[in-house]
Amino acid sequence: MIAGLWLRPLWQRPSRALGTIAGVALGVASVVSTALASRAAVASLTSDVAALAGEAQLEVTRPGGVPLADLELLRAFASEVWIAPVVEGAALSLGGGASESRELVRLFGVDLLLDQELRTLTLTGERDESAARDALLHGRGAALSRSGAERLGVGVGDTLALVVQSRRVELEVAALFEPAHFSSAWERLVLLDVALAQELLGRTATVDRLELRPRNEGQLDLEEFAARLARALPAGYRVAPASARRDEGERLIRSLAFNLTALAGVSVLVGMVLVATTLATSIVERRTLLALLRSLGASRGQLALAVALEAALIGLAGGALGVWAGRAVAQRLAVDVHGSMATIAEDALLGAVELGPGWVAAGIALGVFTALVAALLPLREARRIPPLQALRGEMPSAASASLWTSSVAWLVFLLAAAWFCTRLPPWNGRAIWALVAALLLLATELVLAGPLLELLGRVPARWLGTRFGPPLRLAQAALSASRQRAAWAASAVGVAVALAVSMATLVGSFRSNVVDWTNATMRADLNLRPLPTDAGSSAGRVAPEVVELAEELFGAENLDPYHQTTATVNGLPISLGGAAFAVLAREGGVPFLDGRAAEEVFRDAHARGAAVVNEPFARNFGLARGELVELSTSGGRTLREIAGVYRDFSGHMGRVVLDLADYRALQPEEGPESVAIFLPEGADVERSRALLNAALAGRYWVEVLNNGEARAEVLRIFERTFAVTVALQLISCGVAALAVLLVLGALVRERVRDLAVVRVLGGSRGQLGTLVVSQALLLGVAGALGGLAVGLLVGWVLVSVVNVQSFGWSLRFAPPASILWNVLAVVPACFVAGLLPAWLSWRSDPQEALREPD
Repeated sequence: MIAGLWLRPLWQRPSRALGTIAGVALGVASVVSTALASRAAVASLTSDVAALAGEAQLEVTRPGGVPLADLELLRAFASEVWIAPVVEGAALSLGGGASESRELVRLFGVDLLLDQELRTLTLTGERDESAARDALLHGRGAALSRSGAERLGVGVGDTLALVVQSRRVELEVAALFEPAHFSSAWERLVLLDVALAQELLGRTATVDRLELRPRNEGQLDLEEFAARLARALPAGYRVAPASARRDEGERLIRSLAFNLTALAGVSVLVGMVLVATTLATSIVERRTLLALLRSLGASRGQLALAVALEAALIGLAGGALGVWAGRAVAQRLAVDVHGSMATIAEDALLGAVELGPGWVAAGIALGVFTALVAALLPLREARRIPPLQALRGEMPSAASASLWTSSVAWLVFLLAAAWFCTRLPPWNGRAIWALVAALLLLATELVLAGPLLELLGRVPARWLGTRFGPPLRLAQAALSASRQRAAWAASAVGVAVALAVSMATLVGSFRSNVVDWTNATMRADLNLRPLPTDAGSSAGRVAPEVVELAEELFGAENLDPYHQTTATVNGLPISLGGAAFAVLAREGGVPFLDGRAAEEVFRDAHARGAAVVNEPFARNFGLARGELVELSTSGGRTLREIAGVYRDFSGHMGRVVLDLADYRALQPEEGPESVAIFLPEGADVERSRALLNAALAGRYWVEVLNNGEARAEVLRIFERTFAVTVALQLISCGVAALAVLLVLGALVRERVRDLAVVRVLGGSRGQLGTLVVSQALLLGVAGALGGLAVGLLVGWVLVSVVNVQSFGWSLRFAPPASILWNVLAVVPACFVAGLLPAWLSWRSDPQEALREPD
């Protein structure tokens, strides 16, 4: 009996079942795709770390790299461990054969004589492995994995063209290899001898890290050995397993990845409302059958089990479909998410989208959990159906005073709880409580929908005349008669509108602030940067020789080369930058939080040898203007006073910027990340750019942008960062339209006798269609009104709380005028959703509907 009870609605109403499954699948797909794309976007910082570490059990690192001179300090430990130096860096591949596509690859420099003790790589070349290894050791050769060679379109003996540090270099593909354990990390890796990697990357005096493996496995206490080694090394060194570097990479990008996934989870909430609406509609349609079963002895528990099983089946199918769709969407989404991550971790390489068994199980579990939670209220309704009494049919009833009392009480409770959550600090670096506040505010839409529908049900319809007035009044009565299900449908619309409004508010506020910041910051006439990939990401540095050429053409006093490396403060990683303070003291630059002119701050910092820091750094470390910061750099520990805190929308882990001369005293010259060129007033910008390009042509591969192009590039990166939110809005709106379609279809079937009476009493098909479409419009208006109010509140939380806690960026709350179009677009969307149920009402035969059952 139970199986028939929960299976029958699915095969009797396949369109409704498929629509509900699609709603759950869309929500699950949004979460799975965002999570998978986020992991692929920063694979080189997280999952690739373990794959490339091989058998290494410890790593020795230092901010800015490990000086080769310090290797002598490890000589005493060489009898206990293998010590292998590693140099890593990003390069631009120019493709092979007929392909001239540009993508980032990882240069991986190792000591080929020692590295076989850490990584098992069997090299195959034109001759044997020994000859292949000699070609790598004594020439300008590179080795690629077989899958990587296929990806780049090259083979053994071919030339691999790369752009490294603004220079085009050609390497011979001397060998291919198959890693012992497959990982997508190897597809983007170019294996080199460590000396060649140092030469290409301009790091002849340092290596990135030293990897250690015990010579006698199991006989060395790693913790005790790491402690001894740390005591023997100067201050600033860290001895830790490779997993610590992976954790550091995850910490670097976890806020953005978590926020994107959490925002995608709102689509699951819309799907949850859809499941609840469908199940509630299904229960009402079977109310007579359920009452009869109660009369025949079925227990409330059996009826509840039937509803739960129906929900679980919907969730299972929706979760499985969502996982499949999520992986497909993630393939397209990964590039945009990588563009977002590149603003935080510039050298992060885009990896492959990998759907492991854990994600499959998690996606299906999310679908089932969503459906079961959504079934709670319909379950309660099913358990409350008494024997026989429900056979009398459902009678319309007016809203009682208790409806308004309970609605107000719930509204006050949810608003108070949301306000309380916004006052709580982030949890483990994630704005979890602030996002809980956003969910609580979205839940207020569930409370507002019923009263809004009741108010709309009382709007006088006489002013519409005799043709449209009666259908509207009947539509109002029909929604009042099925108030609970109608409220759920309006809630689905409202949550979708609230999501669209909140996302538009976040994006609009961010865009407004970025435009203001760009106008204040980007004043240079020309901007030099490394050549970007086809997708727009860039990595590496501008060669020092390029800066020298620019100085010859325009004068050193008109150039601001921006350098950047890593440092630590209180053991935590930060970005350490170097800029020409003397130039910025004349030309201006970033806006400062205390309102002082940039020229004044940089002039003061240059005169006193002080530093400037960005807002995320000041928030993360609790430091302000006038306080001292202790930096641990490759040049040792140093103290600097903070001359000012500037507004910044990148580097959310924190950035300290020193004057260029001060920076170079602490960090070896590796070339700047970009160069800003300020031309004399009245100079011909395009002629100057052509002159610079002519001097660089054929020697250095860089991109020269004028001021307008540079600003447009910033906005392009911004648009890519928020491209995910547009997809989330579309998914939510699609689910909301499904909710309206399913509920109206059920109402038409449920009220078929009432509609037949309207036809018999002289109502035309047009009036009948107007009646049904009017219900859709009322649901849309109720959802739009509630969604607008709730969306603005959620948008404020995202802008003023989530954003600050996640990234440390304070933004001006600036909802764009476009949110009105988001709201107004809902009404015609609901009108379109009502056309199919209206068409069903036209097809019904009045005589057949009014015939008494045998």
